[in-house]
Amino acid sequence: MQMPVASSDLATIVDAVVSDLPARVRAARRTVVEEGSAHVVILFEGLAAVRITRDKFTGDQLRRRQELVDCIPRDIGLALPWSLGPTVEIDGLSAVATEFIPGSPCPVGDGKPEELQRLLELVASVDTAPLRGLLSDPLSFCGGADWYRIQIEEVIPRLDPQMRAVARGAVEALAGLSKEDRVFSHGDLGGHNVLWDQGRVAGILDWDLSSESDRSTDLASLGVWHGWEKLSKIASAEQVERASIRRNTFRLQQVGFLVVSRRPEPEILAAAGTASRWLYEYLA
Repeated sequence: MQMPVASSDLATIVDAVVSDLPARVRAARRTVVEEGSAHVVILFEGLAAVRITRDKFTGDQLRRRQELVDCIPRDIGLALPWSLGPTVEIDGLSAVATEFIPGSPCPVGDGKPEELQRLLELVASVDTAPLRGLLSDPLSFCGGADWYRIQIEEVIPRLDPQMRAVARGAVEALAGLSKEDRVFSHGDLGGHNVLWDQGRVAGILDWDLSSESDRSTDLASLGVWHGWEKLSKIASAEQVERASIRRNTFRLQQVGFLVVSRRPEPEILAAAGTASRWLYEYLA
């Protein structure tokens, strides 16, 4: 459920955030993008973007994530939403102006394997040492270090009884995944978070789930969006298997997120129903 932000609040915050930007940015046409339950985004006609939180909690996250993005070297080979100014807080809402990233999301099932491999390698190449104080724990959005208990005690009991054993097997497989060398992981490398231009990856948005994890984390996200059959062309059979184990819990992780976020019970149960149907179709 989204918390609305009044248009008058948006105007006040946006004007404050862009007050020191060039006149042509301030005068540009503004387009409001309702991005989700956490943020609203204002686009400035290909010149800048302003991201505004809906509450104080996400404001704290915004400052932390923006600092992380600003620490990633500009020679990474991709466009990122680097800051154009400081994060501003007004009446409990936080906002920041960032560079505009051209391009559009890749349609589901599209994307050349060689470009997906380039994307994966560029993200994994980010040095995590300077970022460790800014990175999230793996699976932080659905419980972090407590994710397993939440799945066993909170998520699985809400599933269709016939799917609980299947879900338990998927969770146990993820919990038992062998340790592997960790690299920088974006955490949600697909969908509208990756912008493409003329068949090539142009830039990456939404770094909220960035962590130090193994390559299968981002590989799984790529496979779900671009087509699982492409993974064998960009990764080893072992890596694809590890990614499969992660993918098999994605729907369960979404339910865990709603539990951790204390969303209304009907919303949690609706997601649990969706997860049960996915498990039945793909794993049962």
